[in-house]
Parts: sequence; C-alpha cells; structure tokens
Amino acid sequence: MHRHVMMDLETMGTRPGSVILSIGAVTFDPKTGDIGSAPFYATITSASCIDAGLTVDPATRKWWKRQSIEARAAVTRDTRPLREVAQAFREWFRASGATFVWGQGASFDPPLWEVASRAVGIEPPWRFWNIRDTRTVYHLCDFDDKALPREGTYHNALDDARHQVLCVAAALAQLRKVGERA
Repeated sequence: MHRHVMMDLETMGTRPGSVILSIGAVTFDPKTGDIGSAPFYATITSASCIDAGLTVDPATRKWWKRQSIEARAAVTRDTRPLREVAQAFREWFRASGATFVWGQGASFDPPLWEVASRAVGIEPPWRFWNIRDTRTVYHLCDFDDKALPREGTYHNALDDARHQVLCVAAALAQLRKVGERA
C-alpha cells in the first residue's frame, strides 16, 4: 500500500478560491517512484465552482487560451459538479489508505483543493500537517524537474501528477547518491 498521494489541479487562477477545472491523483512510493494502479481523474464544471463561490482570474483565462489543444480538451470532457468530484476524491483518497498528500508547491494544489472542497461542504481527506511539497524537495536536492523526460500532456492533471512522482523519486535518488559519497 502506498501511503502517499500526488495530486495536481488545473485551475482558473493561482489562489485558493479559484475555479478548479480538473484533478488528477495517484498513489505512490516517493523512494522508488512506484505508482499505484488505480489513479483518480475528474473534470469539473466551471458553473458548479462559480455557484460555490469560486472565481476565475482573467489572466489565467488568457493563459489557458495559449495552451495546447490537448490540454484544453482534457479539462472540458466529461465534466461533473464540484461537490460530486470532491466527494468521490475524498472516498478514493480514504480507500487508498494514504496519509500524505503532495502538490507542486506548498501554496497551490492542496490549499486550492481544500478551499474548493469546503465551499461545497466536503472536508479534505488529509490532516494539514501531512501536506508535502515537490518544489521544496527539488530545491533541497538541487534537482531540475525540467531535465527529466516528460510523458503525456502538459497541464493534464493526471499526466502532471505522474510526472511529479517521477521527479520526486529522481530528486530523492540524487540526494541519496550525494549521501553515499559523503
């Protein structure tokens, strides 16, 4: 059982309270990069987010217009209401047996998801002290996450989550090598 979940969001802003377009998540082992076999991916109707009080940042709307057709298509297919997705994600997370949640930035994925979930009356499935951050790991390990070959579509939440797992595992492996030489 993997005790860690890597999540990634695609949003219409960079602050808590922004509309969430999609969520992708995988269970994983940070030491090996092994990813569990049952990922979570869902796209969310913008209208349900706006109805819950979430907002759209005009600069992010412009940014999305410059993204690939594949990335834009990924956030518009099979959309479901925010409350339904928040409940499904909570159930998936709990069923996974995970303790820790990771995001790409301490102030992004988990905090944005917490605000969006609470806006529809769903508590996030993790404890605040179990949030982990990829960028801190990259920095401490002197790891360039752009140096690792990329698979999938940029700004597809599930593809991004999978890539972030590989980067964390590679960064930690790099750190272990430094420790072995010391």
